[in-house]
Amino acid sequence: MENLQDKILNLVRSICLKKEEIQAIEGTSPDVEFLLMESLKLEENKRYGECVDTLQVVLDVTWEELNTGHWSLVPDFQRAIYSVTSLLKVIALAQQAITSSDDCQTSLLQQAIKTADMGLLLGISHREQLTKAAKILSEAVTQFQLPVSGARTSKDRNTPELKVPAVEIPILHSPSLETFSSQHFYPRKPVKISGCMTHWPALRLWEDLQYLLTVAGSRTVPVELGSNYAQSDWSQRLMTLREFISLYITNPTSDSKDIGYLAQHQLFDQVPELRKDIFVPDYCACSEEEGEVDINAWFGPPGTLSPLHHDPKHNLLCQVVGHKRVVLYSPSDTDCLYPHEGRLLSNTARVDPEAPDYKLYPKYRNTQAITCQLNPGDMLYIPPTWWHHVRALDLSFSVSFWWT
Repeated sequence: MENLQDKILNLVRSICLKKEEIQAIEGTSPDVEFLLMESLKLEENKRYGECVDTLQVVLDVTWEELNTGHWSLVPDFQRAIYSVTSLLKVIALAQQAITSSDDCQTSLLQQAIKTADMGLLLGISHREQLTKAAKILSEAVTQFQLPVSGARTSKDRNTPELKVPAVEIPILHSPSLETFSSQHFYPRKPVKISGCMTHWPALRLWEDLQYLLTVAGSRTVPVELGSNYAQSDWSQRLMTLREFISLYITNPTSDSKDIGYLAQHQLFDQVPELRKDIFVPDYCACSEEEGEVDINAWFGPPGTLSPLHHDPKHNLLCQVVGHKRVVLYSPSDTDCLYPHEGRLLSNTARVDPEAPDYKLYPKYRNTQAITCQLNPGDMLYIPPTWWHHVRALDLSFSVSFWWT
């Protein structure tokens, strides 16, 4: 691996952690602090394998803390410990890689990349350093990986035909902010917008799977497995983007249980190289209160879907690759859509617009849907609390922008 040693040594120098940073984390138990300090000594003495093992003990202990109770109740200091420990392990693995045989180098670097990604996914601090490490190490590994074999998935031949009363959504071509805000944002009326994404590099770049693999193939991402999150067969699994594309994009099965969906993931915070390919739409400037714009990726084969649900924020769903069918219902139809009982799925309807059971849900007959097909370069404005059901008609990559 040409120049790999120099790259890693420069990386280590640029993100070197000092013991004062560890001691500054309030709430750290004496045992965890001891192990972290011990890892610094082992790294200084170039005992990288022992250093990695020591840090893994801390990660295992912290993992248990992070996965006990609801995620929102996890103390920030536990996430800070996970970040710091992940960064220390990345440094140790990277240095272990350049002192190992060629056969072991790639495996160790892949472990380092995954560790950095886990630190980004679960941690709360040192994001810039973890991002930098993941980028540099990913570039080193990617150049030695072969392209993913297999053909891209085609259109979904099993797309159910809608059999519900519906009207088509209104369409605006590059509306002004004043028009958008007065006619749709403040009245809270959905609209399809065309002609506002022509300057996005993603429109020409993301069609190429090899581009996505080159930029982010080695990065670890959460993938949803199963028909959709409201079903009993649903689960999640961490895998690299390369694994995801190989298993679910170029070599898919026809079984819905084997559908994989990279859904509602803040991929662009994790991989800033992809963030450069998109732009926050100007319409997000229409705001009722101050706050950040949440940007999420939705990438998957034909047949992936989000069941009928609503969200608390304004949403611009931007279609980059492929086509999606969206079915929308007004908040005034909520009672007729039979939301699930209980807190976890209270924003999700029991009615399936693609196969409605009128005997079980008789009031559903009183609704009228709005339908929309999203093509590459289209945006769909979905106001807060508007119900929407989304199905990918072919290989699809969408980006959503949520704001208040």
